[in-house]
This record gives sequence, structure tokens and C-alpha cells, in this order.
Amino acid sequence: MIVNKMSSVPQPAYEIERLHALQSYNILDTLSEREFDDLTELSSIICNTPIALVSLVDQNRQWFKSRKGLDVTETHRDHSFCAHAIQNPYELMEIEDAKQDERFMHNPLVTGKPYITFYAGVPLINEEGFPIGSLCVIDSVTRKLTEAQRSALKIMAKQVMDKMELRRKMTLLEKSDKLNAALLERSVLGEMRSHMLIQQAPIAMALFRGEDFYVEAINPPMLKFLGQDADILHQPILSVIPAFDKQEAYTIMLKIYKTGETIYVKEQEVKSTDKNTENTSYYNFTFCPLIENEKITGVINMAIDVTEQVVARKRVEEVSNDLRASYIKLEQSEQKQSSAIEQAKLGTYTIDGFTGKMWASARLKEIFGYRDEEEMTYQSVIDQVSVDYRDQVIRGAESVIKKDLVFDMEYTIKKRNDGLTRWVKSTGKHYKTEAEPYGHFSGTILDITEEKEDNIRKDDFIGMVSHELKTPLTSLKGFIQLLQLRTKTIDDLLTKNILDKADKQITKMTRMINGFLNVSRLESGKIHIEKELFDISVLISEIEDDTILNADGHTVIFDPVETAWVNADKDKIGQVINNFISNSIKYSPMGTIVRISCVSDEHGSVVSVRDEGMGIEASDIPHLFERYYRVEKHNTKSIAGFGIGLYLCAEIMKRHNGQIWVESEIKQGSVFHFSLPAAQPPH
Repeated sequence: MIVNKMSSVPQPAYEIERLHALQSYNILDTLSEREFDDLTELSSIICNTPIALVSLVDQNRQWFKSRKGLDVTETHRDHSFCAHAIQNPYELMEIEDAKQDERFMHNPLVTGKPYITFYAGVPLINEEGFPIGSLCVIDSVTRKLTEAQRSALKIMAKQVMDKMELRRKMTLLEKSDKLNAALLERSVLGEMRSHMLIQQAPIAMALFRGEDFYVEAINPPMLKFLGQDADILHQPILSVIPAFDKQEAYTIMLKIYKTGETIYVKEQEVKSTDKNTENTSYYNFTFCPLIENEKITGVINMAIDVTEQVVARKRVEEVSNDLRASYIKLEQSEQKQSSAIEQAKLGTYTIDGFTGKMWASARLKEIFGYRDEEEMTYQSVIDQVSVDYRDQVIRGAESVIKKDLVFDMEYTIKKRNDGLTRWVKSTGKHYKTEAEPYGHFSGTILDITEEKEDNIRKDDFIGMVSHELKTPLTSLKGFIQLLQLRTKTIDDLLTKNILDKADKQITKMTRMINGFLNVSRLESGKIHIEKELFDISVLISEIEDDTILNADGHTVIFDPVETAWVNADKDKIGQVINNFISNSIKYSPMGTIVRISCVSDEHGSVVSVRDEGMGIEASDIPHLFERYYRVEKHNTKSIAGFGIGLYLCAEIMKRHNGQIWVESEIKQGSVFHFSLPAAQPPH
């Protein structure tokens, strides 16, 4: 049947039951909620589309619980793409070009605003199996999702439905007077959600319980890595893989179970045999304790395949070294260079120092979206660099020529042929001789988009899990505080001390989770700097009042600070100072001195925090402000942390055009500094 030149939207055979299921959530026409908006924002970013929607299909309309990039809150069901998507509830519906699809080519949403061309929607399936809507992404140009994007969109849809189910259950719990039963149900739900998150994780994950390491939860990527199937569930790891006790992983798990520390293994070489062929892979492993009721009950293991990144980086390093050496004997090593560059999928370029004319290899043209016969110029390349990085790339290239430095930078470009954004790693050097006084600029460019997207997916997943952990922690902190209020009138010192310690541990856990969330928001651009004019001496005075009360057995000295005006985000700068102080207390012996000072002049202010701690090895200092980097020493392994605090501090300073650095001597202590530009005082 044809209606208005557009196929009518069919209804599922179970339409009445489906509508009843939708109504049971009491969510239609409710206000927007941040937890749903975060998921649409994330879906838009991952799929690189301007529009993302959580769409619920009602009897005569589709209503948007959350929307990104669209002003309207609902459309008629007859025009709904999502009404088609729910016809096959267990499949992702993807329309690459709606203008060529008979079902949609005359749809007013295609011929008019928002001019839908591309659509991808994952049905939202409730616990009874009814599709009540979809999570969808939309664009006005033709496109096709990658397998990684499809997988991520399905995970996001499950998260949307999970939040709606939790919302419905919480509504029922609020009507119940049986608090113990409600708490039990919430506990069971939390365990189910944990297992669900592991199953949905885009990386290999497993949860081992007890001293014998029973396999409690494990996802398909980890099963594939171990070469096992789902039969190993609920079995001790050694009973299903007897040789496991001879592997390094088993030794690490035993250590974690006894000490409670978290251990990271980077770029571990893993050898395997397939059809009598030995293969070498590289993995990043994370082993962390499962702690319940302040007791270690198991180990969580995560594994990320980084083989392509490691191999590519090694090839880049090899090729870069070859390029420097080959300039002396270019003719003799030209064939060897070409082979290495081709294997590493590197693009190469040379820019004449006198004429500015650029030569580009076929691979480089492919990376930037040029046909082989098209000419590339230095200016056209610069124009394709994303605005956020363009000035940095130009300054870097100028420094290479003026200061004889090596160019080594990662940045994003927009491809010329399809407009897609890609990440590249560019290296280069300026070469000149007596015969060639102007010299030439030569180097390589490697497409590293997959590596960057893997990191983004990992950060998104960590941020998502961290967000889920905040709700039960907030409830637990509330219960502890209620008990603390009740014990004020009771003479029970032991109970009071236990509750105080429990409250401190919850605060520590909340701080760690917030750190992960801050990293996730930072990477997605959701951390905003709100600058204001303030006197930094006032901020340090406020921090002094809070710090003296929590010195934890250290002598904390604040040197006198003169009035100094800065234009910065006061809360973020306070976060940096508090992080410096917290680290100094954490990594220095009891009874030692931690000193905070601030020196200002007409150029700006330098804040310094000095301790008398263990000091930092010179080899660790260049990596100290990298994400997830921790100094691994025998006397620091018992100290909690994930290596994100200093990374956040460095990013905050970068956004303030400030500097951050450290000076340290082993067994003498460390001094952490940051600087901010001066600002004119208010008139």
C-alpha cells in the first residue's frame, strides 16, 4: 500500500502489549535528564554524526527523551524511521542514503528539515522483549558506520534501556515499605549490572572470585584470548587451564589477592601457535582487586590488544632512524627505505627549502584524500590540519628550521575527498649542506586513527562504568552519615571510629571515580574552564584552612603569600594545588615537612609544593604527567592511585597557558611547580 508516495509504517503484531510496556515506564513527556543526554552525546561523538536521539515510539508519534542536534521534541509516527527500526527488534537498522530508499525518499523529514540522508538505529528492547523505541544517529550526508561504531551504538542502546529499567524498578522500590527487601534487590541488581557491563565491554574482561580464582564472569573477547569457551564459567582457573599456574598472570593474581594492589602490564609480548605458525601479539593488561566490605574477594582482569600500535610504532621508529642515516648515503639505501616505508604504511614528503615546492608519496596523498595524479602543496596540507592544531603545527615546523629540532607531533586532519577527520603522527627534520644551503624538510606521516579511537572507546567505557558506580556510593555515604548522626548520642567510641573510617574510605573511592569521570569528560571536551579575576593569595589561604585539619601526621607549612592577581578558573587551580599537597603527604614519611609557597612578579605567579619524600627517578620524570602513568616501586605499591591526578593537573595548566614541572632527588624529596600568567588587578 502506498500512502502519500511513502510506504505506510507497519505495526508489530504485538502492538497493544508493546504500548502497555512503553506506558509502564512513565517516561513520556518527562523533562530531559543528564544521564540520557550523556549517552546521546556519546553516541553522536562515537558515530561522528550531528544528530543523536533516544526515540520512544508511541501510538501516533515518536517522542524524544533525549536529543542532540535537533530542536523538535516529537514527530508523527508516519514519518518515523524508528517505527521501521522496531520491526526487527534484534537488528541494527542502517540507511546509508534515504533519498535512494523507496520507504523514505518522499518522507518530509528527508525532503525537508532536518534533511535526513543517513540513519542508524538500535531498537530499545525491554526485559519482556518488547521494542519500545530506539537509540539512533542521523546525518544529512551519506555515510556508513564502521564495525566498531555499530558495536558501540549497540552498547549505548543497552545502557539506555538499562537506565530505563532501573528507573522503573526504583519507582517500584520507592512504593515499598520493606527496606531490607529493597536493599537486597538493589544489591542483586548491582551484581547483574556488573556482569552485564563485563559482557558488553569492548575489551577483554574477566572476574575471578576467591583464592582459587573461580571464573565468575567473562566476556567473549577474553574467552577468545584464553582459547576457551563458556564452559569454564564457575570453574577454578587451574582446573580448566592446568598450565595457567606457570604463567606470569597467575603469579600476578596471587600477589593482588594478598596485597590488594593494582598492577599494569604494558605491551606484554604474547606468543601463540596457529596451524604450526608462531604468532607474536602485544597486550596491555590491567589486574585490579575486587574489594567487598573492605575485604579482597577476587581479581578483575582486562586485556587490550595493542599489536597494531606497537608494530606500527616500532616501524615508525625504525623508519625514522633509517631516514636520518640514509640522507648521507641516499642512493645506496633508497630501496631499503622504500620497502620499510611501504610495510609501515607511511606517507613521506620532501619540501624544498628554497622554492617551497612539496613532493608527496602516493601513500601520503591517500592519507590526505588526494588522487595520485593530484598535486599537494605545503599550504594545502596546512589548510587541512584541524583548526585546534594548525597554529601548533606551523610553529613546530618553523622551530625545526630555525632551531634544527626534530618535528614529532600528533594532530587531526580533514580528508580532502570525503571530509572525514583522521589522526596522524608526523615526523620530520630539516637537512642542509654546503651544496644545499637552504636545505630541505623531509619526513613521514602515519595514520593513527585506529589507535586513537581505541583509546577513546576505552576512556568512554571507563567513564561509563565510573558513572554507574557513583549512585550506590552516594547511597552508601548517606547511610553512613545517618549512622554517624545516631551515634552522637551514644557512648560507643569503637562504633564511631569504625563509621569515621568507613566514611573516609567512601570519600577516597568517590575521589578516584571522579578522577576517571574527569578524564572521560576532558577527552570528550566536556570539562569547561570558567575564568575569573581573583587574588591567588586568597585561594591559598582558603586551602591552608582545610589542609591543616587533614595533615595526617605531617607538618604542613604555608609560606606568606603576597597579593597576586590571575585570570583563571579558581576551582580548577585549587584542584591542582590540592593534588600537589595530597601527593606530597601520600609519598613522604610521617612527621616530615610539606611546604607550600607562591612567588609572583610582573610576569606571573609560580606555586610550589615541596616535600621530604622518597624522590622520583630521572627516568620517570618525563612521563609523570602522562595519563595512567604511575611510578612502580616496591615502597609505593601499597599507595592507592591510578595515575590520573597529575595528568588532569597538566591538562588544566595547558588550558590556562600555564606551565607545570617537577624537580626531584632520590631520598631528598620533590618540588612540584606550576605557573600562571599575571593579570591586571581590578580597578
